[in-house]
Amino acid sequence: MRYNLFILLMTIFVMGCDNGHSLQKHLQEYQDRMAKVLDVEGPDRLSISLPPYPAHRDLKQNIPATSIKLFEFYNLKHCELYSLVAERNTSLGNLQLPSIRYIYERHLIDALQQCLRDSSDAKLREKLQSWKQTKDQQLPMVWADLIQLSGELKQGLSANFGLVAGNEQDGLMQSKDTLDFLIHINQNKQVNSTELEQHLKSLMNNPLPAKLWLSQLTVSEYLNRSTLWLRQHAEDLQCSGTRSKKKTEYLTNVFQQFFIEKIQPIASQMNHYQYQLGPIFKKLSAHPHLSPSFKEYIKQFNQQGFDNYQAALQQHIQFWQVLFKRCNIKPGKF
Repeated sequence: MRYNLFILLMTIFVMGCDNGHSLQKHLQEYQDRMAKVLDVEGPDRLSISLPPYPAHRDLKQNIPATSIKLFEFYNLKHCELYSLVAERNTSLGNLQLPSIRYIYERHLIDALQQCLRDSSDAKLREKLQSWKQTKDQQLPMVWADLIQLSGELKQGLSANFGLVAGNEQDGLMQSKDTLDFLIHINQNKQVNSTELEQHLKSLMNNPLPAKLWLSQLTVSEYLNRSTLWLRQHAEDLQCSGTRSKKKTEYLTNVFQQFFIEKIQPIASQMNHYQYQLGPIFKKLSAHPHLSPSFKEYIKQFNQQGFDNYQAALQQHIQFWQVLFKRCNIKPGKF
């Protein structure tokens, strides 16, 4: 309960400090200004959000419990493994968060290896070897729970607040470092709880993947509607005649002022973020130990969402290119 409350409070805090909503403000003002120039009613305002994160029941790994008999437990008193097993069998140990459980399992595997080295009894060594093999095989599933069920990862991938700002406050390198760390954590020989929790906290405080995906969806929705709306009123944009020509010139100024100068620079940074983070999410969406629902959630943004976003940008720019060519207008670069 306290953990969920902490996540909620941090969400509210981040929402209060975020300035990424300027992208949506630019898109809306871009539409409003074009409607004013054309003297028509603009498209309805949009309310955009990411689809819900997959349900817990579709993500939780089915990891069989490893049992140990009482006499076997007492035979471990000479090993660190004894205290670890005792810790796991308390009521507190049975309520471990995914990150704590992962660290515990890593420590358990190390302790099993150490106990093997310190034990000479053949039967005990056989048991230890069997337990270690089981835990080695289960570690990828424990890792999958860490990735799919951690509250910080859920927020980092599905938070519906804040958009990309297009500057260093977006925290690209921190997000990339965190995701790289989490993907390769099984290969790290030494992993401690503090380091893991710091990475999780970083992603929770600045959920760039969710911001990027929500920003792509926002740009796609706004520009698709704007392009369709402009095509419907294209007959009013003539290249000759004082009144029609002035309207086209004013609209070109709006395009330059809002799309070229405000929206496109942020979109350019979004492309950069996608190219940096995309390969990481491609690995996750193909990972054999992650659930199908989680991988599908990642794919719909990292692949289809980005493709839709690029198509929306391209179609919008093509509309203007056709208009400028027809009227022999030379706007700013785009």
